[in-house]
Amino acid sequence: MRPEFPKHLLRSFVLALGAATMVFVPAGHAQEPSPSRSARIGTFDSRAIATAFYRSAVFIEENVRGFMTELEEAKASGDEWRVWELEAYKLPIGHRMHQQAFSTGSVMEIMEQISDALPEIAREAGVSVIVSQWEVTYESSEADLVDLTPQLVALFDPSEQTLNIVESMKKVDPVPMDQLPAPDIDEGRKLSIAEAIRGVIAERGIEAGIEHYRELRTAAIERYLELREAATKEYNFAESQLNELGYSYMAEGDTETGIEIFKLNVEIYPDAFNTYDSLGEGYMEAGQTELAIQNYERSLELNPDNDNARQMLERMGVDVANEGERLP
Repeated sequence: MRPEFPKHLLRSFVLALGAATMVFVPAGHAQEPSPSRSARIGTFDSRAIATAFYRSAVFIEENVRGFMTELEEAKASGDEWRVWELEAYKLPIGHRMHQQAFSTGSVMEIMEQISDALPEIAREAGVSVIVSQWEVTYESSEADLVDLTPQLVALFDPSEQTLNIVESMKKVDPVPMDQLPAPDIDEGRKLSIAEAIRGVIAERGIEAGIEHYRELRTAAIERYLELREAATKEYNFAESQLNELGYSYMAEGDTETGIEIFKLNVEIYPDAFNTYDSLGEGYMEAGQTELAIQNYERSLELNPDNDNARQMLERMGVDVANEGERLP
C-alpha cells in the first residue's frame, strides 16, 4: 500500500471552514472562549476516517493495486534495488496506518482529500470548525460539540462491513500511541513471503501458493538448524505477512482466497489470537456465521481483552457475558 504521506506528523490540528482560518490548539494552552458567543464545533473520530479511507475502492485501486503493479514490474525487470525500496517502504506506511486506524494519529492528509465537501457539511451542521475529537484538549460549558463522523465517513462510499467496523469503534478507546508496535526495520530487509506466494497464487492458484509457502518455511527452518543462523534469514515469515496478504485479497473482493490465507496463518501461528480474529472476519464476510463465531470465540479465549472479537460475537447474536449463549 502506497499512499502519499507527509514526512512529518502534524500534531493538534483544526480544519477551519468558510471564512475561518486554520486554528491550532497546543496542549496546555486551552483558552476560555469569549463569554459573548458560544462555540459550535464539529468533531470526528479520526480512526473512523482512516478506516473508511483505507477500505475505500478509490484507495485500493489507486494505491494498493498501483503499488502491487509497480512491485511486480520491478521484479520482472530485475531491478533488485527498487524491489527492496518498495518492500522497505511498506514498513513506515503500515505503522502510520496503524497510528491512524487504531490510535489517535493525525489524518490531516486524508481530510485534505475531501476538503471540497467540508464547507457544505459544516453549513448543514451549523459549525464553523471541524476537528478530531482526540485533539480537543479543552471545552467550556458553552461549547457545543457536534459529531460529524457519519457524514465524513459517508464521503468515502463505505461498504456495510466498513460501517460495522466504524460503529464498533465507538465502544473501544484508542490504543495509546506508545503501545503500538514500532516497525521492525530489520524485517524490512528480508524478502516478503506474502509477495512471494502471491505471485504463485496468481500463476497457479491458492493450493500451489500455500504449498510454496510450506516449502520456503521448511527450507528456512532447516538452514537454521544446520547453521544456527537466524531462522527466516531470506524471507520475512512474521505473522503479519500472511495477515496482510489475506486482507489484501479481501479488499480486492476475493474473500475465498483471503480465507485460505487466514487458515494457513492459523495453522502456522495456532497460539496467536489475531490469526483467529482475522479468520473470523473472513468467514463473517463470506456469510459463514458458525465458522466466524468459532474463530472469534477462540480468539477471545486466547486474548480476553480482544474487544473486537467480543463486539463481533455480540453482533452475530452471541451473549459473550454468559459463556457463549446465543441471544434470542
